[in-house]
Amino acid sequence: MKPFQELVLYAGLGLSLLACGSSDGGSTSNKLVDIPTAIETLNEDIQVLFEEDIAEDIRQSVPSDINLPLGLQATLDIEYLGAFRVVAEGQSNSNYAVGTLGFNPDNNSIFMAGHAYHNAIAEFEVPSHFSFETQAANIPAAAVLQDYVQILNKKEIGNTNNKINGILYHDQNLLVSSEVWYDASGSNADNLQVFSNALDVSSSSYKGMLQLEGKAKAAGYMFKVPNELTEQVGSEYLVGWATNYSIVSRYSQGPSLYRFDPEQAIDSVLSVNRTIDTDELMVFPFAEDKQLVEGSDLYTLDISPIWGPTTKAKFGFIIPGTSYFLAVGQHSGLHSGIGYKITQNNGNLCGGPCPFDSDDVYNYFWLFDVNEMLAADEPWLVQPISYGKWSHPYDKGGARPVSGGTYDDQNNILYLSIEGAGQTGDYDRPPLIISYKLAKLAAKQ
Repeated sequence: MKPFQELVLYAGLGLSLLACGSSDGGSTSNKLVDIPTAIETLNEDIQVLFEEDIAEDIRQSVPSDINLPLGLQATLDIEYLGAFRVVAEGQSNSNYAVGTLGFNPDNNSIFMAGHAYHNAIAEFEVPSHFSFETQAANIPAAAVLQDYVQILNKKEIGNTNNKINGILYHDQNLLVSSEVWYDASGSNADNLQVFSNALDVSSSSYKGMLQLEGKAKAAGYMFKVPNELTEQVGSEYLVGWATNYSIVSRYSQGPSLYRFDPEQAIDSVLSVNRTIDTDELMVFPFAEDKQLVEGSDLYTLDISPIWGPTTKAKFGFIIPGTSYFLAVGQHSGLHSGIGYKITQNNGNLCGGPCPFDSDDVYNYFWLFDVNEMLAADEPWLVQPISYGKWSHPYDKGGARPVSGGTYDDQNNILYLSIEGAGQTGDYDRPPLIISYKLAKLAAKQ
């Protein structure tokens, strides 16, 4: 295992991070990463980066004892609310679910993408009470409002994609972003569908494929900008994605954000124009000096704590009452490095990139300041103000990754799907939905 260099980090002008370091028996290689200007919504003396958040051993969260990252505690009030199960049938099921989520405020419900082979979504009513049970079998299942309906085959023109990335409920319409899992040429521009009746997807009229500008860089999570920031951001909605599947060169090498208008997609006439305009707010193209971390695509023993070749960001949103964009996903290889088609320390032969130590995987978070995005000369000249491991209940030390998320902005609740955590028998592998209540941290007196 390689040791970490000392991290002493505070938000403010001119500060920088000395990130982790040396491989076993080798010389130390330090990375210098600029830390952005202090956030208006923070007192300047609040520490936002913590060595403990990227330490090799962190305490596992359980429902009755949540280990929240110190970087999030320093910026937000967070309360764990509990979990519920999501099991449905129809044209798919919840086993091996993609886990992409979308919130419906009219029904107080969640849409979820089901089995990875079926390209279908179902709708679940959010329970009135969440569970703190430790065993998935004892956690109540949410009521099913709509069984699984296959959707990626419902289009008039364009490509038939095979991975559902984002779900946005907008004025009883359902927008679904998607992509081809293995687009070797990176040429697929078809990435958005519109269903006019989200309350009955099976019989809804539909439109697609539309093309969000940005291709795979803008083919993922979608969310509403908090009302108090729409004028400053210049848009009511944002869309983004990251290096979440194969052929990373087609992606943003870090979580991206693009301005877009759902109404343009809803009102579009495919025979006239199926391009949906986007405008870059933050993006990290696969090009020299434009990645979030230079060389983050390389398989090496020296993996940055910010981004690496196996890192994924599955959901992101701006937290109301703050200027913070929070992205959630997974990271690995900080302590053992990343190799390609290697044999891990447990004897497992990887089919692609993976950490040398099979346990060197973790769920992760990144916190960015929207003010920094708006002030940047280029959309790739932004760095996170905080990041680190985020241990969730039921995630088995990160072995069960966060596969999707959505946000209820009326009740300030973040929902995350934890892959495979809803297993109750020998062969079922549904996700479990966990929830956190988020609020702006009260200012120090």
